[in-house]
Amino acid sequence: MTRPIDAEVAAHQLAGIASLEAAIVFAARALVDTYPDVTEVERSSKSPEVATVRDLLDQCEYLLAALDVHWQAVSAHLPDGHPDKSKYDAMPF
Repeated sequence: MTRPIDAEVAAHQLAGIASLEAAIVFAARALVDTYPDVTEVERSSKSPEVATVRDLLDQCEYLLAALDVHWQAVSAHLPDGHPDKSKYDAMPF
């Protein structure tokens, strides 16, 4: 049986999710900076390291998508109008 969480616990959980998301984005950017060949379209003659970096970047993308779904599930426990209810509300575009 799961216990309901209150808005304060949900806000703390969202802070943890945001931190994890930032770390994953940082790691993905570091991989691209370290292996610039990973952004090239041509894939046939690249080293095994570039192939594994592509796999790592794919996994980062999947994890970010899963975190987004989890964010939505946790933020459902927040009251309407809470600034963390939708992490996209603060985006200027």
